Amino acid sequence: MRALATVTAGMALGQLSLVPWWLPVLIVVPGILFVRISRGFSIYLILAGAAFLLSRSAQPAPVDAKIYQVQQFRGLVVQEPTNRQTFTIQLAPPLAGKVFVGLKDSSACLHYGDVVQVKSRIKRFDFPRNPGIPDRNQQLLRQGYAGNTTVNSDQIRIISRNAGNPVLTRIVMPVRRYLFRTWEHYLTEKEAGLLFGVLLSEKGLLKPELESSLTSTGLWHIMAVSGLHMGIVVMVIYLLVSVLHIRSWTRFVILTLATLTYALLAGWNPAAIRAGIMAWAYFLGLALQRRTTPLNTVSVAGIALLLFSPNSLSSIGMQLSFCATMAIILILPKLEKWLSWLRGYRIIYNYLALPTTVSIAATFGIAPLTAHYFYQFQPLSFIAAVLVLPLISLIIPLGLLVPVINLFAPAAAGIAANSLSVLLNIAHWLITKLSGLIGSFMVNTGSLSWLTIFYCYALVLLLLNWHRKWAKTAFLIGLVPGLIIAQMKKALERPMTRFTFLDPGKGDAILLEDTLGRKLLIDAGIGKPEVLNEFLLSRRIQYLDAVIITHPDLDHYGGLLNLNPDIRIRRLFVSTLSGDSIYNQLLAHLKSTGTTIYTVSAGARLTGFGLEIDFKSPDQLTQSLYNRHLIPTNPISIVNLVQYDTFAFLFTGDCESWPVLTRIARVRKIHFLKAPHHGSKKGNPPELYDTLRPDYVIVMGRYPTPAGLEKLLPERNIVYLNTRKQGGLVLKFVKGKPVFCPN
Repeated sequence: MRALATVTAGMALGQLSLVPWWLPVLIVVPGILFVRISRGFSIYLILAGAAFLLSRSAQPAPVDAKIYQVQQFRGLVVQEPTNRQTFTIQLAPPLAGKVFVGLKDSSACLHYGDVVQVKSRIKRFDFPRNPGIPDRNQQLLRQGYAGNTTVNSDQIRIISRNAGNPVLTRIVMPVRRYLFRTWEHYLTEKEAGLLFGVLLSEKGLLKPELESSLTSTGLWHIMAVSGLHMGIVVMVIYLLVSVLHIRSWTRFVILTLATLTYALLAGWNPAAIRAGIMAWAYFLGLALQRRTTPLNTVSVAGIALLLFSPNSLSSIGMQLSFCATMAIILILPKLEKWLSWLRGYRIIYNYLALPTTVSIAATFGIAPLTAHYFYQFQPLSFIAAVLVLPLISLIIPLGLLVPVINLFAPAAAGIAANSLSVLLNIAHWLITKLSGLIGSFMVNTGSLSWLTIFYCYALVLLLLNWHRKWAKTAFLIGLVPGLIIAQMKKALERPMTRFTFLDPGKGDAILLEDTLGRKLLIDAGIGKPEVLNEFLLSRRIQYLDAVIITHPDLDHYGGLLNLNPDIRIRRLFVSTLSGDSIYNQLLAHLKSTGTTIYTVSAGARLTGFGLEIDFKSPDQLTQSLYNRHLIPTNPISIVNLVQYDTFAFLFTGDCESWPVLTRIARVRKIHFLKAPHHGSKKGNPPELYDTLRPDYVIVMGRYPTPAGLEKLLPERNIVYLNTRKQGGLVLKFVKGKPVFCPN
């Protein structure tokens, strides 16, 4: 375990570019010299330094800019089309890296190992970048991906087949395709989607309502092949070989090949590899008649995985899997002592008490990580796990059995598939119902820092060693200052006036906050609708005092469609109650949750904030024309003039009537202008900027702009900012001066 911690620390430092490569060398050399003097403890220095160098050498090289200039490229298909829509290509020399290829149609029949020629340009990753939310672009670059593209099937030419790894090409992938075909033949799309996720970690066919239910119940882990899944498969095969009286090394070989095959079928993800290595260590112990301990096997699994795949350290799945396993190994024995009085009642102990304690240990073992990555924690997920996992333990072996029976007796396979269908429907129903029952207990934690995560795990380790005097002392010494610092930080934190210009991909999304903590949202974006939801959760924002939807276009209200139910909206201001069916359904839903909806026009004023917020457009005549279907949505876009201290902000939505905007400027000097309609030509003529002369212009939802603002504004000495280029921006006021903080 100490070796695993040392290797992990070394690799973590290796992924930080701030640490020079020669520093671990200076540590390794003394470590080698003083092995005997230090009684072997300097070996840990050698491990840390070696892990650092291995991690640094495993980092992918920077992407060559020439990749984005080629008109076509060649490569090897290393991941087959997911749900017939997306596949991955490993680029052939002289290019390097992997590319996501999206299919506009499903007529292309591509398999792993195909060498293909693609007539298309590779695009840089352009995922939204926002404060407090992990940068998906950088994550993919660190994993060796260079970009993506979207093509029709006629743009792909297959040059040769079966060029990949022979084991994957000849055995694993054909078996995987056979499994998919068999399950799709016997099951409905809903049932097959759940089975794909449970058995092979394939989430492409999951329905949105099931995804939401899995999140609410904290059961997403059943969609990742890990120790639970591997344990069930091992148990079934072990019982089978025991019935057949297969012993010793033959049993070891069979079990090892079975777990290896299942890990490969499941995509060779870190959680499956960890579970597989632990299983192999256990099988080896049986064959050698040696005792194995769970703590040592999981540590060996972690070291082996990091040595073969250093970049897996940053994998969320690996972190969650190892922490859950460690928590079960370390915490379960402590909890079992409290349940010793139940051992006389075997049925209650084995089928209720023990599974519940395992789930509790795993749930709280990964709590800091779930708070860091998902900003939420479901304390009652162990209840859902106790109820659902027995069904999963039946679904996994039966799901694997159906394709096997289908090889020899399709009629019998159909009977087994009917039983599987019943189990899948019960599991689906149970997950959905539990979502409604325990979903309201979800705790919004906000984003925890890595320092806080390490602090929490350190306290847990000390608590587990409470019987030792030094652990008690260290726990109290660590707990008291931590609580004091947390309380002081909470007491000293004061709300401040700041404007956050989010990058949702498409559309606008702007959050205004004042010194009393009141929050006003102007538009909600749509390009990546989860951006707004994730940002609010990461900031632990549970309510919005007011929301302004400038006009009923999806790229301005779409982010509210999947807003977390715990985030409430007190007041909603719109320019019209009439829009498309999705817009009308959104208004009806918000009204049912207690949101008060107001229709506003020019001349209205929003009070109750530390800001002066005036509605300057649209007028009632324009609204009347829209309601009679005589004009489109953009002309009724709300225009807000917001004043803070001596600064004036003009939020224009998609208003393209620049004479209206210039009339506002005659009354008040505009310091900050949100460019109309994402920098369109019609809404951004040079005359607008010659008249307004703003100090700053922020463009949202488009880069480059049709109006050529990238060139137009610098020529007029206007500071030009674009969230699509720079990512989300936070505007703060330091000593009365505006300061933009980039993502």
